[in-house]
Amino acid sequence: MMLKTKIIIISLMILSTVSAQQNFFPILGGQRAGTSVFTFLKIGVGARAVGMGEAVVALNQDATALYYNPAAVAQLEKTQLSAARVQWPAEIYYDFIGISRRISGRHFLGFSAGILHMAPMEETTEFMPHGTGNYFIYQDRFLALTYSTALSDRFSFGVTIKHVSENLAGILMETVMMDLGTFYWTGYKTLRFSAVLSHFGPNAKPNGTYIKRVLDHETGEETEIKSEYESFSPPTVFRVGTAMEIIELKDHQLTLAVQLNHPVDNAENISLGTEYWFLNTLALRGGYKLNKEEENFSMGIGLYLPAGPFKLSADYSYTNQSHLTNPSRVSIGLLF
Repeated sequence: MMLKTKIIIISLMILSTVSAQQNFFPILGGQRAGTSVFTFLKIGVGARAVGMGEAVVALNQDATALYYNPAAVAQLEKTQLSAARVQWPAEIYYDFIGISRRISGRHFLGFSAGILHMAPMEETTEFMPHGTGNYFIYQDRFLALTYSTALSDRFSFGVTIKHVSENLAGILMETVMMDLGTFYWTGYKTLRFSAVLSHFGPNAKPNGTYIKRVLDHETGEETEIKSEYESFSPPTVFRVGTAMEIIELKDHQLTLAVQLNHPVDNAENISLGTEYWFLNTLALRGGYKLNKEEENFSMGIGLYLPAGPFKLSADYSYTNQSHLTNPSRVSIGLLF
């Protein structure tokens, strides 16, 4: 009977993904690409999360939950610290650090930060194509504070407030965004459900003005006009996910997760993820994203090692890119 019930649940999860793909994927969804700013926030950070196709909003994972679902922070044990590095194409790196801690009873606080960066680049001009000797930097950064609370044994809620900024050769842009998340245990075995709204905030544009040079064809003179930069929306995304341990034995555990992602700047997609634990020490992971052309396949591995009063974790994940270098991620964690 138990096996039959599990088969029914898995079948319903798969059928729901097929139905969602048919009904929610707009044909013209791809035309929304390139209509938002601060798109570095769409890059996955945790090696465990990315190894599962980022289908993790309904998982009580580690401190990288600060990045995906603030409500999941109330599901974490003790104090958790996570650090991750993403090796992005073109020698671009994305570094993340997060820490979460229970402050009292059912109340939790978390802090996280991330920076997308690369080595300084030399300036080139029309007359000096090999470089002027001047260098500029490009950086995207965020600082975030998270509050999460377990309103009951089954339901938790979380909110994140973050300051996001960009520096492109001295042109600065900044704004404040918010994440809202829920986490709900259904009461049937380990089945849980989550809904998250991420990167919600006002439109943003670079500070200051820029000079637009216009040529007068009658006089041949060039005039300068000061103009303001155009504003664009943040990369808001709404995600709904569910997860459950399909196999839960002493030495073996298998988790299946399904997630619908609705971004404002692209077509909807569905993430499928699975994770297998052996002896609560070694983890193997796999993920796939439907309706995605890049980074639609992922896999990963993880280790979990007790060390006295501490518990250490190390994770690695690999994703595919059709036209660029395949990104990889490394994460380390500490529970104390």
